[in-house]
Amino acid sequence: MRGGPAERGQTSNTRTAALVIVWLVGAVLLDGCQPGRDASSSGVEGQVLMGPMCPVVQEGQACPDQPFETKFEIVDRAGKVVAQGTADEKGQFRVPLETREYLLIPVPPNPGGPPTAAPLPFRVEQGEWARLTVRVDSGIR
Repeated sequence: MRGGPAERGQTSNTRTAALVIVWLVGAVLLDGCQPGRDASSSGVEGQVLMGPMCPVVQEGQACPDQPFETKFEIVDRAGKVVAQGTADEKGQFRVPLETREYLLIPVPPNPGGPPTAAPLPFRVEQGEWARLTVRVDSGIR
């Protein structure tokens, strides 16, 4: 016969503890799967545009802002960087984020010189994508 009553009780307690741990891990994983809790179902998307693109804009002459490929950081209200992203050659970007308030901070390619852009605050709502247009100043005057 294997082990006495004390050893059998210890084995039973070990199994119970293992089942509780498995249940807790499963509960945590399922909690992250609830609608609106998945960061891939919400976030921020948009386009980065740079302008002006003409040194002198004349009446009747089109001089639209142009898409701008750049890097940026997204920080939360505590100032912690929660994501980094890159706008592609069309200036477009998409970053999954959880519901809360953020600040998008463009990373200047030439720190201290043009082009420049101001940080842009935004809020992500549950299950939605915040839409931004980030304006970058080319420095052309």
